[in-house]
Amino acid sequence: MKNSNSGKGFYVALSLCVAMVGAACFYAYDQTGKPQTVRKTTDSGAAMTLTSAASATTHTTTITTTAATTQKYTTAATEAEEAAAILRRTTEPTTVSEPPATTSAAAEQAIMPVDGEIIQPYSCGELVKSPTTGVWQTHNGMDIAAALGTEVVCVLDGTVSAVDEDALLGVCVSVLHADGTVTRYCNLNEGLEVFAGENLERGAVIGAVGASAEAESRMDSHLHFEVLKNDKYVDPAAFLRGE
Repeated sequence: MKNSNSGKGFYVALSLCVAMVGAACFYAYDQTGKPQTVRKTTDSGAAMTLTSAASATTHTTTITTTAATTQKYTTAATEAEEAAAILRRTTEPTTVSEPPATTSAAAEQAIMPVDGEIIQPYSCGELVKSPTTGVWQTHNGMDIAAALGTEVVCVLDGTVSAVDEDALLGVCVSVLHADGTVTRYCNLNEGLEVFAGENLERGAVIGAVGASAEAESRMDSHLHFEVLKNDKYVDPAAFLRGE
C-alpha cells in the first residue's frame, strides 16, 4: 500500500511550480507592455537616454550633448584659429618703407662778378672812414679792383629787378635770385643794355666797370658789389664762397 502522504506532497510541489511559472509569465507580459528608460552618464559629461518599446523591434537611441562637451570642441577650434593666425604673422614678409629719393639738384655755386683784388671789404655794420669823403660810415658792399670797361657778369641765374642810378654809387643793376637773395652791381658804365624784368643766366654780361660812383671816385677803378638777404646787407665774400 502506497504512502498517502508522499502522494499529497508530490501534488503540492507540482501546484507550487505551476503557480510560479504563471506568476513569471504574468510579470513578463506586464513589463513588456511598458516602455523602459535607462539613463547613463558618460565620462565626458554627456547624458545618454535609451528607450525600448516592446511593441516594436526597433530601439530608438537619443544622445544629448551637454554644454561641457560643446565648450571643449569650441575651445579647441578657437585655439587652432589663433595658432594659424600667429603662423601667418610670423611667415608674412615684412614691408620696409624706403625714404623718398632726393630729386632736387644741388644749388649752383656763385661766380665772381669780375676778377680782381678786393680793395675795400664789407664792414659788417662797423663804421669805416671813406677814402673819398673822409666821413665815417658803414661800407655795405665790397669793392673789387678792375679796369674801366671790364665786363661785369651775373653771379647766379636771376631776374633783373631794377636798373637805376644811385646818387652815391652811380649806375646800379639789381638781380633777384630764386632763393630771394638780391645781388647789386654798382659803379657801372652808362648806356646799359639790360632792363628790368629780363631773365639772366649765371655768367651773362650785365655791363662794364665805369666811373659813375661819386662817393668812391677817389679810389682805383673798381666794381662795388652788394648782397641783400631778407632786405638786409650780408657779406658778399661769404656769399660768393657759398656760406
